[in-house]
Amino acid sequence: MIINLAPRVPIRRRRASHRRLAQVVTAVLVALCLAVTFAAAAQFKIAGAFPKGGGSSTIQESLAVAQDLVNEYASGTGGGNHSFVLDIKDTNGTITGASKAMFDAINDGAVAVIGDLSSDSTIPMALQSNNFKVWQCTGSVTTPLLGAKNGYPFFFRTIPDDGVQGVFLAQFVRRMGWRSIAVLFSSDAYGNGIQSTFQTEASKQGIQVTTTQTFAPRGGPNADYSIALNAILHSGTRIVLFVGYSFDFVTIAARARKLGMIGNDWVWIGADGISDLGDRLSAPGNSYSSTDRDNANGVLFSFPVEKGPQFSLFWDKYRAKYPGRTEMGHYGTLFADCYLALARGILKVAGAQGTDVVTKRSYAPGTSLKDFLEPFDGVSGRVEFDSAGDRIAQMNMYNIYNGNANAVYTFPLGATTLTATSTPVKFYSGSSTPPSDRPAYLIAYVTYSSVGGIVIAAVNGLLILVVIGTTVYLYRERNHASVKQMSWPFLVQISVGVVMTLGTIFFWIGVPTKLSCNLQSWIFGLSLEITLSAVAAKAFRIWKVFDNKALLRLRNLSNARLFAGCGAIVGVQALIQLIWTLLAPLEPQIVASPTSIAYKCASKDATIDTVFRTISIVYNTLLLAAVLFLAYKTRRAFSQYRESKFIAYTTQNIFLCGIIVTPLLYVPTDSWALGAFYVRTCIIMYSCIFSFGALVGRIALVPFLAHRKAAETGVRMVFEGMSSTDGTSSAEQMVGKPTTLQGKYPVKIANKLFETWKLHRLTLFALEGFLGLSRLTTSTEQGKLFKLRAVTFDPDPATPLCLELRADSTSYLVQFSTDEDKQTWIRALSVHCNVFSRAAGQSSSHHRTVQPAPAITASQLMSQTSRLLGHTEHEMTLSAIAPGAAVGGGGPASAAVPPVMSPGTTPAGMCASAGGPNGAGGQGTGHPSGGQWGKIGDIVPSLK
Repeated sequence: MIINLAPRVPIRRRRASHRRLAQVVTAVLVALCLAVTFAAAAQFKIAGAFPKGGGSSTIQESLAVAQDLVNEYASGTGGGNHSFVLDIKDTNGTITGASKAMFDAINDGAVAVIGDLSSDSTIPMALQSNNFKVWQCTGSVTTPLLGAKNGYPFFFRTIPDDGVQGVFLAQFVRRMGWRSIAVLFSSDAYGNGIQSTFQTEASKQGIQVTTTQTFAPRGGPNADYSIALNAILHSGTRIVLFVGYSFDFVTIAARARKLGMIGNDWVWIGADGISDLGDRLSAPGNSYSSTDRDNANGVLFSFPVEKGPQFSLFWDKYRAKYPGRTEMGHYGTLFADCYLALARGILKVAGAQGTDVVTKRSYAPGTSLKDFLEPFDGVSGRVEFDSAGDRIAQMNMYNIYNGNANAVYTFPLGATTLTATSTPVKFYSGSSTPPSDRPAYLIAYVTYSSVGGIVIAAVNGLLILVVIGTTVYLYRERNHASVKQMSWPFLVQISVGVVMTLGTIFFWIGVPTKLSCNLQSWIFGLSLEITLSAVAAKAFRIWKVFDNKALLRLRNLSNARLFAGCGAIVGVQALIQLIWTLLAPLEPQIVASPTSIAYKCASKDATIDTVFRTISIVYNTLLLAAVLFLAYKTRRAFSQYRESKFIAYTTQNIFLCGIIVTPLLYVPTDSWALGAFYVRTCIIMYSCIFSFGALVGRIALVPFLAHRKAAETGVRMVFEGMSSTDGTSSAEQMVGKPTTLQGKYPVKIANKLFETWKLHRLTLFALEGFLGLSRLTTSTEQGKLFKLRAVTFDPDPATPLCLELRADSTSYLVQFSTDEDKQTWIRALSVHCNVFSRAAGQSSSHHRTVQPAPAITASQLMSQTSRLLGHTEHEMTLSAIAPGAAVGGGGPASAAVPPVMSPGTTPAGMCASAGGPNGAGGQGTGHPSGGQWGKIGDIVPSLK
């Protein structure tokens, strides 16, 4: 049993106590509700940091209009009945002032900052915003140094950065048809940012930046810009990109006008930094002159799109708040969107982390722009950001004329072409036709569109076609004797070299590139070696055979070995070119003055360029000298087509052309670049024409003319109307001289292409051992007298009723009126001279037939030599064989090679035979070495 000892409380008192408890609980609940309501309806302070006055007045007015839009969103769509207040701080337009304004804003409890206008002052503010976790937005700063990607996680902007603007400017220049531009930029972060991205994109677009000049911003009226402006004036372009601010542009344009750089031929393009140029020049009470305003006519500048679907509503509110305004300056809508973007972001983070977190700036770790930014439709258009917090927006190109700035071109995102607006562009002249970046009267180089370029290209192309066509014709006639004798493979090599040399000229036309500069150097150098090496191989072969003491060594003169030598010669030049290209590649360099523009290809390292250029010239000079030496040594070697002489002519011609062209490689030609081009081109074309004509072209005429003569078979070539007073026209014995024969006949030099038939007297002095050939004239006869032992003849050449005499490296065609007359001379000459016949394919003796000796005979040597040289036996000619070392010992002489004179008519000092009736070691008359044929070195072949 439990006994309750507590006193009893009256019921009335208990009820009063319950009422008081209920009142306390109610008061606590009300207080809690009021506290929650107070927390939800927070007011956030946003600071605006700008220099007072100037261009910031429009921005501050736009922010004041945007204030209403921000609070409408915060109390409505944004939720929470929040509000925002704007606190403007003055930066004084300096870095120090901007830093102080930022500290003041933070101390005053600002959670975000809008500003500043320039890159230089905004960068230190961004560093402070990082440390204090203050959100920062700007609508004008474009430097790529800022952004989340560069370590600024609380910074973003509503204007595209310099990467977008620089790319847009380069693409605009390219699509306007300009291929060159000069850059003039301020030395601050803004100028460096845009010019850097512009130059990178310009290179991709194939635009040449002729010069890059810098200046200190805010230099004032006393600043010296002469060095930069003169560099642009002499850079060779009439398009200038200015990256700076409008106050600097006004001063620089005034100086440029004095140098003639403001005019119909010039175009000035700016970035967004000069967007307020028109407003500045036309502002009430300004101190600028009418000339300053005229300097701005035709100026173009880039700027992002500023008006979107919400602009109309914003403009109505703006005019309602500021009734006297007729237009809004640039950047106003961009900064208004900055305010809207900050408000949206703050409300977004406050909803996620709490308003107290925002006001105290104690955000959760890892909070970034991804948690803050969101796309929306702003006053300037659709506001979207990339991962770095940079605005993604369309760019426009504006044109200033008579103080008004109008959008004339748009470049939508992802577009490849410019779109013209309804307002046509006007350049300084008032015309809408873009001026040329290089006016025609300044161009001192040949282009494919110029008359000179068209003529040079056409003539050069025609020459290449002629060379190719001739080479194809020679291929068809490769079995013709003349083509065989001239070594068809080397004729092709010469043709290839000439085509390559002519092809180099095409690289000299137009604006060169780094590739074309190096290609022309490579092709020209190698083509010269290909041509000269082929000529050297032919000259070496002639010299080797003409002056060799042991014909058995001629196996070293096979085509394969000679081509290997050519390859080595070309390889040395290729090695020079390779080292040159690796150490100091050639690049196009502009050669400009106020009156002319030209280009040249040169290495950046002038010393290396000069050294390798000189090495190449010396190497080719040595090769030319070697060929000239060989041609000189073999000048008397008999050749049906005088190959040695034409090799000498060609090398001399190339050497003389080189004397003219080489100085142009070292002497500056800036003042007469166009003239130097024509001199060099004409000399090279002439050298190619001469070389090809002398070495290849004339050979092609031989089969061509032979075919024409074949069609005229049987036509008499004896001169009509020959009177009897001229003497007999047939062979006759002279009275008292039974061993002397003479007659008058048409004679022509056979191994000269354009020789004509002329009447000559032909006289055989058998006993004296001479053959006379004199020109018949009305005055004293003059002619030549040949030793019979030095004469060979072909009794059956291609020309009808003719025989061919060869003496002293010259071939003479003699035509007879009858075949009987011709046979008389053949019988007479056969007794005294060596016989050479293409038809027979060998030399032969007409006066006897004997068995060949078992030793090596001259005919065997000739056959072996011809095989080694790649020719048939009948393409080799043996001249007089002087006595000397034995080829074959005793025994009968070879029937293939007759003695110089028949027995019984041998002049004093000559060997009658190498055998014959005297048997082995026969005792020939008139020479102590009777049974020996003579020196092999005196065998003079007709090299082909």
